[in-house]
Amino acid sequence: MSPSTTVLVELADDAGAVERPLAADGAASALPPLPARTGWRRWAWVVPTVPAVALVAYRQLAPSQGWPLPAAVLGVLAVLLLLVAVLALARYLDDRDAQRESRARDALLADAERTTGSVLVDSADQVPSGSARRRPDGATPVSGRLTFSVDHLPVRTPFTVSVPAGTDGPRSGDPVAVWYPRGAEERPRVVLVRYQRAWADDLLLALHPDRTDGGAGAQEVPTRAADGPSTPTAAAAPTNQDVLTALGRAGAEHPRLVVEVVAPTDAWRTLRVDLSLPGGVRSVLVFEDGDQLVCLGPDGGRPVALGPAGPTDVLDLAEELLRED
Repeated sequence: MSPSTTVLVELADDAGAVERPLAADGAASALPPLPARTGWRRWAWVVPTVPAVALVAYRQLAPSQGWPLPAAVLGVLAVLLLLVAVLALARYLDDRDAQRESRARDALLADAERTTGSVLVDSADQVPSGSARRRPDGATPVSGRLTFSVDHLPVRTPFTVSVPAGTDGPRSGDPVAVWYPRGAEERPRVVLVRYQRAWADDLLLALHPDRTDGGAGAQEVPTRAADGPSTPTAAAAPTNQDVLTALGRAGAEHPRLVVEVVAPTDAWRTLRVDLSLPGGVRSVLVFEDGDQLVCLGPDGGRPVALGPAGPTDVLDLAEELLRED
């Protein structure tokens, strides 16, 4: 099981701050803090420990004090000691994970490399003014999924950020600057994400290709000779991008899947289609890798080539993968 990735989100004040090298920040305090650990995993062992200690003391004192010692006491004590062991193990593993996370944050600050990723924002958390999910201080919680690549291997991970009042938060399909430790040979343990609305808009404007809204099949396009009337000629065969566009259209009408089409970014200069079940957190990502159309399953791994599959075949495959136990 691959380790999870902790996403530290920084909402930059201006477009220039998005691409500022981390080394220029100077100190670890310049990075957002690591998320707080879940309290029950760290302190739940205390709950069974108190009665277990009381029963151990009772068992030791009972013979000398003439107190009754029911057989059930030993059974309850065994259960409590087992709970203490399990919860203490959870605390130990949580401490080890916290240490790895802290070391990864230090490695990120020491030597970071930048790429560009994109975000899919949960539809209920969209930031534009009118959102009802606001905290007393006016901040809006935004959550979703971050997608970026390390050595051409896609990485998808959830993120959460509190957007202060008066600040523009990310929208689905927006590009973000992603900083990860240089030389990472596997999924990064900690990454820094920087976002700023003007920077995102400028990048989308620069990278979005001028595309006509064509279907998946070849069409006849009229051409005009130098001194003659226009004559129909066959258009080029559908590209992977045409298939992705058609997949997005077909997915929008699918009764059992939620489909999101992600615009090109600096890291991925092609469309991507994210397919998930309604209310689910697992998803199948379909994108173009080189000259192949591939999909990344809900459990990660390496991309799998789809071959000449059409939109219907891809939707059926995605639903099958998502419904597997």
